[in-house]
Amino acid sequence: MFVLGFGAHPTTHEYKVVRLVYLTTYSSHFAPKVELFTQGTGLWRCIDSAAPPYCMVEFMWSQAFVNEAVHWVAFDPRVVDGFRNLILSFNMGTEAFSEMMLLPTLADQHPSCLSVKLFGESLAVFWSGLISAGFCCIWVMKEYGDAESWTKLFSINLPDVLDKALGFRKNGEVLLSTNMNWLLSYHPGTQKMTNTGIVGNSYSFNVDVFMATLKYLQSVFAHRRPSDP
Repeated sequence: MFVLGFGAHPTTHEYKVVRLVYLTTYSSHFAPKVELFTQGTGLWRCIDSAAPPYCMVEFMWSQAFVNEAVHWVAFDPRVVDGFRNLILSFNMGTEAFSEMMLLPTLADQHPSCLSVKLFGESLAVFWSGLISAGFCCIWVMKEYGDAESWTKLFSINLPDVLDKALGFRKNGEVLLSTNMNWLLSYHPGTQKMTNTGIVGNSYSFNVDVFMATLKYLQSVFAHRRPSDP
């Protein structure tokens, strides 16, 4: 089993991919093998920094890149009769792991019910209950790294409609996949839903942040025709 994280070096701006490979069944005795791919070299290399003994379920789990680090929701396999979830991060500059605590409300939930997203430049956690289908509660970390700053943003309660909350749009609306395989845009203030016209189940959708890089813009200008605006 493996988990991926995508980000960039804070000064060179080279893209990097970090891969955590679990070589055996989850156990407190086996930390994952950590490998890093760097755009400049085009090669994978092993990371010497010790990986913490936390686990993530599968490569389809969510990630968020902010403050020079990629973040995942992880859980501690050493906990018996319950769960201890947290935010695990890997800094693309220092190539070191760190962790941030969640509120007990989130830390005690089944880890597959949680996903980490970006809300502007802040970390957000989406919690969807295992039993209460059609429900999602969204929490935001107001001050990066401060576990006491987790704040409930709002809840979405759409029985028989909501399958999965996917992430935020630039206008603050939330993209949702539905039981009927539609992708909807939901306004948390008015609770109005707009159909995007895109069809697919929740496993086929992914929402992430996009921004044009200098290299991309240089490519656009280089291929622009003289008559183009």
